Amino acid sequence: MDNTFQCVVVAPPGKIIDCKATSIVFPAHDGMVGVLYDHMPMFCELGLGMMEIEYVSEEAGKPQHNKALVVIDTGFALIAQNLATIVSNDAFSSTDIKKERIERVIEHINKKISAAAYPPDQQEHETQKVALLKALLAGGESNPPDLAGESPA
Repeated sequence: MDNTFQCVVVAPPGKIIDCKATSIVFPAHDGMVGVLYDHMPMFCELGLGMMEIEYVSEEAGKPQHNKALVVIDTGFALIAQNLATIVSNDAFSSTDIKKERIERVIEHINKKISAAAYPPDQQEHETQKVALLKALLAGGESNPPDLAGESPA
């Protein structure tokens, strides 16, 4: 497992991911950031988006290369000494997906959006989050929205 680094994603419910990664790509507040083994130290603010993690696991004594998708909803990332720590205000992983939980979250957000419980900028943020959660439920097969210029439907 050469050229791997530890990747930990933490959100209020607890640890979402803890794995040996070969690469990660996560949404910073100003664009996507890619990280490989021996990346320079950095600290940055996260945005809303889909994080991709390429990781290695052991199955039957052989390394298996896998991919995980994680919906990240703001927070911070710290990269240092081959450890990527992602602390998010909210996160949902494809490796531990609980369809019913995500559907409840989507339903809750949609109710608040339709009831105008959020100010306009928060409504846009929550609409984009719903689109990402739906893409995660679809197995990440559909392309997540380009959040740089997307406006709510």
